[in-house]
Amino acid sequence: MGLKAGSWQSVPHVVGIDGHDGTGKTTIAKNIALRLGYSYRRPFGADAGPELARAAASGDTDLVLSVGARFLALAIQGATKSAPVILDRSWLTVASLVDDGVFRERWTLWIPTILCWADLPTTLDRLGQRDEPEESTAYHLHYIRRYREIAEQLGCAIVDTSNQGEEVSTEFTARIVLDLLGAPANG
Repeated sequence: MGLKAGSWQSVPHVVGIDGHDGTGKTTIAKNIALRLGYSYRRPFGADAGPELARAAASGDTDLVLSVGARFLALAIQGATKSAPVILDRSWLTVASLVDDGVFRERWTLWIPTILCWADLPTTLDRLGQRDEPEESTAYHLHYIRRYREIAEQLGCAIVDTSNQGEEVSTEFTARIVLDLLGAPANG
């Protein structure tokens, strides 16, 4: 069941690019912000990500929702028609950490969000090129499926970055961003 179209209007001039690690979301979000002259923001960067992870590990749904909403609200401050914002992660990240029913009943900060998605082999290959702690294949498979399931249920656009390069994925996602913001495409 998708969200009502009007529910996306609660946060104008902001689009989230979300997805599991290794899907290209950060690269694409940065590219789009640069290409379109928008602000790029990471709501769960720096200390915010670990705080959200600790909230999720505690099992306290109220805390997860509160922390997620607080950092997203900070990230979207100052977004205007003349200064749109591209988020590198959005509410899909928060939703991936809690029960679907509870999330849909209680979440109120709806931001138009695009899911960057990649299959498991592509995700593992990309993550293997990073100098970061490794997680299990089961962990990655869980979140790859979880993000896609939530995006499909709630009507988010999905960009499969598995078999297309950075430029093609960026261009395709940029067109969706412009459509979501009601902005004309240049060229």
